[in-house]
Amino acid sequence: MARFLIILLFLTLCSLRIAIPKTSHTAEPPPAVHGPVVPATTVSRGESEVRAERRVMRVSAYTPHDPGMNGKGITASGRRAREGVTIAAPSEIPLGTKLYIPALGHEYIVEDRGGAIKGDKLDLFFENRKDALKFGVQRLEVEIRE
Repeated sequence: MARFLIILLFLTLCSLRIAIPKTSHTAEPPPAVHGPVVPATTVSRGESEVRAERRVMRVSAYTPHDPGMNGKGITASGRRAREGVTIAAPSEIPLGTKLYIPALGHEYIVEDRGGAIKGDKLDLFFENRKDALKFGVQRLEVEIRE
């Protein structure tokens, strides 16, 4: 009787054309989205369309003299890091992407990467260690602009 029910279930699934996903242990999983995501917004009425994804992210600070830096502040993009402009982001956010942080009232440009910058982490560039330590680590809403 059990064998009959299994065959009947199999035939029913085949007739409904329900796809049974195949699993593979070698495939990379899709990148995870960390923090709450707010859907993209659009502006109309003749203006150009503005799209932004919002996330709550862990934002820390770094300086050109931190471990792993060369002391010259040269970023992964090849540009010199600039306070108030440069931000390090995970590789899922392309270099050149603009990030707006409402709590800071400022827009930054992804110009750098970092070994510990993965998932929901960002790293703001500061010229001096005192300001970087004062900034600390904060969880902030971030708009990822296209």
